[in-house]
Amino acid sequence: MKIKNNYFTIAFLFITGLSACSKNETAAELNVTKGMLSDKTWYLDYSVTNNVTKSYVGQTTYFINFLKNGQTKDSDGIIGYYAIQKPTNILQLYVNASTISGAPANYTYAIESVGVQNLILSYTKNGAKTQLYYSTK
Repeated sequence: MKIKNNYFTIAFLFITGLSACSKNETAAELNVTKGMLSDKTWYLDYSVTNNVTKSYVGQTTYFINFLKNGQTKDSDGIIGYYAIQKPTNILQLYVNASTISGAPANYTYAIESVGVQNLILSYTKNGAKTQLYYSTK
């Protein structure tokens, strides 16, 4: 009986240790992502929907700011708060904001890639996936 309990204890500790590591890794990933995303002005360079590219390079275009305190503001005057979470294997950017007229502007993007100067977000609407390519200076 004692041997079975030891195997159970070892298995339990192993499984709990694995889940603790993955929670710590996820928290670290969220912190790194927020650090790379925040306190920069991100300019929309181009978008791709159904293999059709629309370029905004060289034009006065859309931009968005994500602040370290969780606030966001964009060139359309949308102001609110953002959060980065990982409910599945994909990082998600949640924005809870409102327009200048007070209408709600809530949306969710998948974070496909974030770097020091590049950001790729995506969303799916009516079965069509759109990727948004941003850069910062």
